[in-house]
Amino acid sequence: MKKFTVMAMMALLVVAGSAMAAPGKVAANATFDTGGPATTNNDDSCDISVAPAATLLLPYFEVDISAANSTGETTLFTITNTSNVDQIAHVTLWTDYSFPVIDFNIYLTGYDVQAINLFDVISRGVIAPDGGTGTTVTKRGKYSDLNASLNLGQCDRLPGALDEDYIERMQSAFTEGSVPDFGDLPGCNNVGGEHDNAVGYATVDVADLCSTSLPTDPGYFTSEIRFDNVLIGDYQQVNSNEDYAQGNPMVHIRAIPEGGEPGSPAIVNFPRTFYSRYQAGGTVDRRQPLPSIFAARWIQGGAGAFQTSYKIWREGQTDSINANACGEWQNNVTAVAEVVRFDEAENAIGDVPVSRVSPPKTTENTLPETSLTSVADTSVYPTLPGGAVAGWMYLNLDNDDQDGFASQNWVVVSMRAQGRFSVDFDAAWLANGCTPEEPLSEVTTGTGIIGPAVGTAGNFNPDVF
Repeated sequence: MKKFTVMAMMALLVVAGSAMAAPGKVAANATFDTGGPATTNNDDSCDISVAPAATLLLPYFEVDISAANSTGETTLFTITNTSNVDQIAHVTLWTDYSFPVIDFNIYLTGYDVQAINLFDVISRGVIAPDGGTGTTVTKRGKYSDLNASLNLGQCDRLPGALDEDYIERMQSAFTEGSVPDFGDLPGCNNVGGEHDNAVGYATVDVADLCSTSLPTDPGYFTSEIRFDNVLIGDYQQVNSNEDYAQGNPMVHIRAIPEGGEPGSPAIVNFPRTFYSRYQAGGTVDRRQPLPSIFAARWIQGGAGAFQTSYKIWREGQTDSINANACGEWQNNVTAVAEVVRFDEAENAIGDVPVSRVSPPKTTENTLPETSLTSVADTSVYPTLPGGAVAGWMYLNLDNDDQDGFASQNWVVVSMRAQGRFSVDFDAAWLANGCTPEEPLSEVTTGTGIIGPAVGTAGNFNPDVF
């Protein structure tokens, strides 16, 4: 029996030899006759993983700015420099309508770590303790080396505390969706939704200098961001009043190809990038695009009193041309292509079809650029008859901007039980960021199937590999 097993294994190696240079040796860029990705070179794919990256995305934050310090809900995130040389992390805080409210820089020595409590930032105006994170207060460790290629001239006095005007502007933007006139910037009353707590999302980019440019500024991508995959990050959402906490890695978005000075030319092997909407169709930032289709577990009710919500980040439609126009921010509340709920017995229900009587009842499902929604919310998620308490959700979150590629999204499953246990974890993506727009599935009277077909390239687009 043992001899037969060895012979069988040898036969398998012979059959599999077409994908390998020799038994036991993997060939660079080996190709496969079927399936996708088309090669073994991971840089040819748009797959997202938790690995050192050039951009970090905190897809959703929430802060109770009216609570006493350390008693309400807050979101904390941590940035780690995994390289041995200095790095600059450029942080931008955005509303749920994708309005960039404020940006600041974090100077990191080699192997450095910096934690940010967004209650401190938004409620107290304190970015980091002990006078900020500038070069004059940040000590270099034994194993940290100078990054001679960085421009550190403006990194000596990074702010630790903000003026009251900045605090009022942040609080108004993240809770009321409005900002007053601020210097040369005109005010606007529709930069976000209205919330009891401060709600938004954050991006963190590897940068060349400590600037005050925003990702909506034309020169940000041509002269300021870098392409070194060196940052990792995580977040924790803590509610002291209710005695629960949740945590997860941030979304790690790699630069491909990595390396090179700001603005240096490079051939990008995908048709759009994470920031391409702000570059008039360009791909200078080289950041991987995010997927549009996800599979997410849900449990609601039952003996453990489970509650499931989804923290969803979505790509809006403001671009480099209209990024600063007041009337445009509401356009980042966009339609969702399709949601299908399955129970554990494979029963499924999709979006409710449009009414055939008059007056018509609108059934368009819309979500802003970032949100936290309960699976019990029937305005977003269809409900199965029969009272099922668990299953999974198929989420096609394409916003139908009709550019040929599905819009970018990210989904975090957020579960609680018995009012005190909680956990966050990423939903599984069923198609990567290079995927074309998918048709509606057969569940909602479409023609497409749910999920990639077994044994084929499925939802992956072979044309970009």
